[in-house]
Amino acid sequence: MVIDEIKSRWAPLLKNSDWYIAILPELEELRRQSRGKSDAEQELLKIELYDFFAEHLAAGDIALDNDPPNADAERKPIDAVIIHHTSNPPGMTTERLSGMELIRLYAPEFAAPKYKADKKIKGRPIYSGHFRNGRQVFWPYHWFVRSDGVVERLLSDDEIGWQAGDWDMNCRSIAICFDGDLENARPSDTELVAAAGIIKERYPQVAHERIFGHREINPRTTCPSNRFLSDAIHQGWKDDLLELLK
Repeated sequence: MVIDEIKSRWAPLLKNSDWYIAILPELEELRRQSRGKSDAEQELLKIELYDFFAEHLAAGDIALDNDPPNADAERKPIDAVIIHHTSNPPGMTTERLSGMELIRLYAPEFAAPKYKADKKIKGRPIYSGHFRNGRQVFWPYHWFVRSDGVVERLLSDDEIGWQAGDWDMNCRSIAICFDGDLENARPSDTELVAAAGIIKERYPQVAHERIFGHREINPRTTCPSNRFLSDAIHQGWKDDLLELLK
């Protein structure tokens, strides 16, 4: 398989401090070439690529900045909650999430920083500044809601998640992510109750009008769902979530 040849070539590059500079253009070309393939083939490619980075990250094979500056110095008092979904099948491991977001979020930002203040990070070893069990993690979310209603803590409240597409909002918000693809679906009542419980118990200071879907902050995405917001025909499940908070 071509993908196996590419992964074999990429593996030694991961030892370089700026490994992503060489890999990102090839990754984008792979994605471009896959657009004419079936949905199943595209999904298989995505799984193989994300698993590649997750496995090497877990193994400690990827060059990172392991003595980074304080990544959370700009953290502000929490006054907003942002809702997400993974847009992947349910059952994602936290290891896979970390590898996925390393290449999906962090690598592009270090390759081509969007903000003037971040120009200094261009080309340097990637870091999140968030460590678990001695290894860096690249989770963008503070909470994970599983399909059975079990909730998992990811980032702590004093850590900034790269999740909103807006830096000020990143600094002042909590991110809650549903573990599944809700693009054209509604979470189960069990999942909604679990998410509402997190907000009610942990963040009672957040006004209900400050609870947003990712798409309400970043119009370039449909996350967490095309059915999140109400329209002339359908009630969105944001209203269901807000009702549970009353």
